[in-house]
Amino acid sequence: RFDASGFVEEWYPALMKKVGKNADLEHELQQRYPEILTGAYECEKIQDVKRNKIVTRMRNKLLIQVQRGFSIDPDCVLFCMIHRVAEQKGFQLLLESSDGIFNTLGFQGIIGGSVASGDDSGYKIADGLLQLNGYYPDKVSVNMGFQDVSIPLLSSDVFLMPSMNEPGGISQLEAFACGCLVVARATGGLRDTVFPIREKAGEVAGNGFLFSDFTAWSFYDAMERCMNFYRYADENVRYAAQVNAEESVYFWDTPARKYLETIYSLKEIVRILD
Repeated sequence: RFDASGFVEEWYPALMKKVGKNADLEHELQQRYPEILTGAYECEKIQDVKRNKIVTRMRNKLLIQVQRGFSIDPDCVLFCMIHRVAEQKGFQLLLESSDGIFNTLGFQGIIGGSVASGDDSGYKIADGLLQLNGYYPDKVSVNMGFQDVSIPLLSSDVFLMPSMNEPGGISQLEAFACGCLVVARATGGLRDTVFPIREKAGEVAGNGFLFSDFTAWSFYDAMERCMNFYRYADENVRYAAQVNAEESVYFWDTPARKYLETIYSLKEIVRILD
């Protein structure tokens, strides 16, 4: 869906205009990601797989920053939180901690989703989310209604899933498949699929950041740990964590196939009675 969206073609010229008016930004991109400046798809032609993925994702991030009216900053950590807007999904934790997340920690956020008909608490949460656009105009983009998540997931650094409860969870798997790290509450299927990022002896394990209590303070603590990871980890470590995310996608056909192999490998013993 991303490839067919026309997203790159539509927003690359606008990015180049903004870069042309900002000498500091142009110099920074020339030093770190020169391929982005030479053409919309030059990053996808890079032979080195790691470099290709790093620069292509950065291109997407800069483009979505332009699209959403954000400050253009390659170092600003961008999160995506698109779900059904309901109390169960934890949007109220984001609302309660919004000043710290956007002003203190400096996140940018793409937020939204649809509200189920008749869900009064969902409508109240949606109204609160929409007000964030006015409070943080260059850091927040909130839209209500059904949204295609392909572009946000392939352009963001982090996906948020602070659910009150989540028996299994599909959204975090979609985020992993797109290379997003995940901030999630340690409940149900989220606890089984999201693992804290750890770095030891040059090796990186984990794919996200967990918190336990369903409170704004606990959620903010996880967001702060996430920000510190992006702030202090080098590009190679961040890339390794993203690869962990992509490789941790869980498909039910895997255990089903193992089950069938085990069952059909058993020898049936029939006892013959005289």
